[in-house]
Amino acid sequence: MRSLAISFTVLLLLGLSLISAGCMQSESGAALLTPETTTVPQAQYTSNETLVAFVESAVAYVKENGKEAALAEFNDPNGSFVRGELYIYAYDFNGTTLAHPVNPEMVGVNRLNETEGGVGAFLRETGDAVRNGDGFARIAYINPTHDRTLESKLVYGVQVDEDWWLGSGIYTGPADLPAAANPAVRADYPAMIGVWRADDGAVYFLNDTIDRVPAGENTWVVTAQSDRVISGFKTFSLPDGTMENQTFVGIFNPDKETLSFIDGPGGWATGSLADPDTLFIAWTNPGGATATMAGALTLHRDNSE
Repeated sequence: MRSLAISFTVLLLLGLSLISAGCMQSESGAALLTPETTTVPQAQYTSNETLVAFVESAVAYVKENGKEAALAEFNDPNGSFVRGELYIYAYDFNGTTLAHPVNPEMVGVNRLNETEGGVGAFLRETGDAVRNGDGFARIAYINPTHDRTLESKLVYGVQVDEDWWLGSGIYTGPADLPAAANPAVRADYPAMIGVWRADDGAVYFLNDTIDRVPAGENTWVVTAQSDRVISGFKTFSLPDGTMENQTFVGIFNPDKETLSFIDGPGGWATGSLADPDTLFIAWTNPGGATATMAGALTLHRDNSE
């Protein structure tokens, strides 16, 4: 695991992302679709019509004020285009961030090949969609206003000109994850698809001393499984309280009860199933020139949905 110091992104995301989101703190699991009617109560979620109108107003602002002034306004966290869960982000068609009021550190960064939180896939798919007309996409992302639960998010993008596009997104309810029963999984491998949440854990910084800190919030989402191989993304809190998104791949060992995970350069993790709904994770990765990080988590499958 990468150091807890995401996603998504959409996570994530953009932005842990993912993770993201979400990213997006990092946004994850993007899949193109056509607009659909929001079926959850309007008192809790923003409507699709509000999302479309918000993005269209941003396009009109660009035409009235010019690109430079518009991007400055979109990047302002206290500006007129940050309204609760709604905010405008902008990218060029090469995947470089032009505006993002929630993740200003990403402005000027090319994210087209970013794998964490599915950010690169989201940008490629949404960029292609908006070139062919106004584009919708669906992602899974943590909702910070609903106790950081993983929810489905509908994003909407519009091409401004031949060089760039802008968009925004709304939460529409619980994330649509694959069913726990996966016909691609042989009976002798445990089915892992679903949401796994940590209820405890710790991180250790190893240098001249051993310093222990709480692991914080961790959610692992297994989105695909093919026999012994699982994959997905996780969102986790950093020491400063922000969230990060990160993708992972896990492989069952021959005992069919333990897994080996790969989730970042130089890092590794192992998992052990205590029972079908409890997974113990141990991990380590280089934390810098003078420190190594290690940690342990106990994840429980979320069977509430």
